[in-house]
Amino acid sequence: MLTKHQDEGRRAAIDALSKFIENNNFIERAMLIDDIFGRFRLMVWAKETDSDKLKENLNAILKESASNYWGGDIWIASDAIGIDKIVFENAWKEAQPSDEKDCLRIMYRYRSRGAWLQGLTEPSWAAPDDGPAIVVFYSFKGGVGRSTALASFAISRARAGETVVVVDFDLDAPGAGLLLAADDKGTTASWGVLDYLLERPYDEVDLRDYYHACRRSSVTGEGEVLVIPAGLMNSDYLGKLARVDFEPPSETEKCHPLLLLLEDIKQDLKPHWILLDGRAGLSDSAGLLLGGLAHLYIIFGTSSEQSWQGLRIVLEKLGAQRVRLDRIQRDCLIVQAMIPEDPTVSRLAKETFFDRARDEFAEYYYAADPAEGSEEDRFWYVRDMEDDDALHVPIPISYHPKFANFSNIDDIANDLVDLSDYRLLAERITARFGLDEEKQ
Repeated sequence: MLTKHQDEGRRAAIDALSKFIENNNFIERAMLIDDIFGRFRLMVWAKETDSDKLKENLNAILKESASNYWGGDIWIASDAIGIDKIVFENAWKEAQPSDEKDCLRIMYRYRSRGAWLQGLTEPSWAAPDDGPAIVVFYSFKGGVGRSTALASFAISRARAGETVVVVDFDLDAPGAGLLLAADDKGTTASWGVLDYLLERPYDEVDLRDYYHACRRSSVTGEGEVLVIPAGLMNSDYLGKLARVDFEPPSETEKCHPLLLLLEDIKQDLKPHWILLDGRAGLSDSAGLLLGGLAHLYIIFGTSSEQSWQGLRIVLEKLGAQRVRLDRIQRDCLIVQAMIPEDPTVSRLAKETFFDRARDEFAEYYYAADPAEGSEEDRFWYVRDMEDDDALHVPIPISYHPKFANFSNIDDIANDLVDLSDYRLLAERITARFGLDEEKQ
């Protein structure tokens, strides 16, 4: 009979280890490994001590606290030499701190979703000084108008005379490629993101094979939107999707196909903006995007509890997780989507969402304020929440029935640019890069 759930066993093991480390100052640090089979193992760094006796004590403690989930393996990392020592130290760097003292960390081994559990990256260049701004549009729940808002921003910047590249990275349910098709007949490029990710590791490619241009005055004005669709939805698509590697690049790895794609876009197309439409939910592809490769993340949510449960994970990945590892949070803006048109209901929905966003950001994104008198100003702090343009201040976008059913983007392009809520979104995005919404 099951005596403990795995979460209970993990928590009990962490508590027991924390107490043991606190009471034994010869333990410098320890790492609990949660392996792919759901068994816990342990790695310990200790000052000179009887290793066999230490293992015996720790084994007894973890066998009692973790119950059936204790695997029995203990490595004394401080005794390691040569390559083993390097491996153990690298594992420590990848693990997640379990407390503020950072003397106990947790290493998760996994079968999938690696980009969600590790893989913190940084943009390959500074924007807008060294290259185009990379902006990811993401929603935990689908059907909230994420791709429509992306199209609105792309069109508004194109009409300001700029070049925008849109990458459809919603590979499980692509749509941005068709939404911003080359013409009103829905023509798209014959190859796309999937093809690039699979082909680029083998050799240099011609980027022109993978995108089409949405370049007509009724939509883009004097500018252009270059679109890299997910790929042609034919009988080969699913097989290609199954072969894509979504594991995150390491700290030193710069040859991940997605990073190469962004670099090729920068060098070959020289756009002002790169907009990535991300997959909803906790997909592997979304985890890769949310690792930190973008300069700005536009996060869409609704007032539902299901939406907030997912957004909390996203906020922690972009915010608190990075702060724990002494990494600067990635900039983000939150959009309250699908607001009802009724004025009374709309007002109440906005007030409720604002309060919830403030609380969630305070706990999962903003860093605690530095000590009084400190000049440290690296992070977004709790004290920054008082600013009118603080990251947690929602951008409200109402539900517009006209966007639920239209033949092509030409029919709604003017509305996408002129409606006040989409204009506010564009203003908040451009302001993050020190730009005015209207091109000067």
